[in-house]
Parts: sequence; structure tokens; C-alpha cells
Amino acid sequence: MKKTALLIEDKETQLIVRTALECAGFEIEIYASTVPLLRAIKRDVHGVVVADVDNAGTDCGALLAWRHNWLNPAVTLVAIGSADALAAAEALNAGMDDFVAKPVRGAELLARIGAAIRRRQQAVAPTGLTLANCRIDLAASAIISSTTRVELTSRELALAQLLFESAGQVVTRAKLAHDVWGQSDELTGHSIEQHIYQLRRKLKRCSGDTITLRGVYGSGYRIDVTTPTGPSLATKLANLAALSSPNTDPTSPSPSPLA
Repeated sequence: MKKTALLIEDKETQLIVRTALECAGFEIEIYASTVPLLRAIKRDVHGVVVADVDNAGTDCGALLAWRHNWLNPAVTLVAIGSADALAAAEALNAGMDDFVAKPVRGAELLARIGAAIRRRQQAVAPTGLTLANCRIDLAASAIISSTTRVELTSRELALAQLLFESAGQVVTRAKLAHDVWGQSDELTGHSIEQHIYQLRRKLKRCSGDTITLRGVYGSGYRIDVTTPTGPSLATKLANLAALSSPNTDPTSPSPSPLA
């Protein structure tokens, strides 16, 4: 069952869309405008969003930015609106996955949503990011190494991907607050610190000391990859073998006999 958010103000259209989707097994949540919708879907996982572009409270740009910034590329965004070629073109050119003209017909809506979901799944080829010995698995909301799998909350997942994408660079608190919480860093400061603390612990469980999440005073946070220093493993083994073997160098002085 895919959790679906509806951003539809018109009651008649809302009823048609809701009935069609619920009969097809979708779990529906209804929102009055883009802002509360974005707040809700940042806390939960929604597979589909159906938005009426005729609504004054619908902001397709914000929805598309959320899909990119919230790091949930598999979510399917479908627009509905008046039977106007310009409205359809604007929605599709902005990046919406499909457009359904009013009056909405249930069977057509379901077919278009199904096709859009399949296209979106095919388009999302990468399943995550890899850094050193850790990989972010977006679908499973986890970080994975060759020996360890650590589950992440939705916000930890978003933080991890932002930081992995900018490895070695500072990601400002303002960017973290905007992209992950949709608010200013003044409002989210304590929450950012708590989530960074938990993510740091989980990264250590996954990577040991290979990946370090550092705070940069007055700026934000940075992911660093630690490069091992000192002799390589091959050198260490060679040295060990030399120490354990008898000295066969003919030029080496022989041990003095005991008196």
C-alpha cells in the first residue's frame, strides 16, 4: 500500500480522486496547502503526491524542491488541473511526473499514476551514495558496510546524504535547517545538534574511524574520510617475516663466542 498525499481543495474533485485511489488500495491523507503537506511528508514516507495546480495553495516548485532536497527521488508527483494545454505544459516542464486534466476520471487517474510510478522507479537507478567503506541505502533508510547495517530515521537519512554529497566540504547549519526541516536554523538548532549526535554514533558503528563527522565552529558540519597512515599491510608483513627469519647475510658479523 502506498501512502498518498492529496493537495486538492475542490471537494468534488477531491472525492473522485480519493475514492479511486482508496479503491485501488492507496492510503490517503489530505492537506489544504503546500506548507502543511511538506511538514508532514518530511516526517513520514509518502509514495505519491497528487496536487491540484488550480489551488492557490499549491506550489509545484516547492514540491519538486522537496523531492530533490529531502532525498526521496522515488516519490511520484502527479498534477491535476483544468483542461488547459498551458497548465499541463507548465506542470510537466517544471518536473511533475504527469498531468491529469479535469474533470478527473478515476480509471484514467489510476492508469496515469501507475505509469508515472513505473517511470519514476526506472529513473531512480542509484540506490544511494558510497563513501569509503559505507553506503547509504535510500530505499532501506540505512547505512551499510561490508559487516554492519545501521538503521537511520528519515531525518538522519536526509542529513547523511547531504553530508555524503558534500564530503570534505562544510554544510552550513542554515542549509541543513532549510533542506531537512524546512525552517531556519534558529528554530531547529537544538534538533540539528541532537540528530548530528545520533548520526555521528551510527557512522562510527558502521565505519569505525574511517568516516568522521566533524563540527565546524560557527559554520556547520563536515564529513571527512580518514586515510590510513603508516606502513602498508604488505610492508608490515614483510618486516615481520624479516624479524622472524634467521640472518643469512654473509656480510653480517657473526655473534661473538662466549668467553
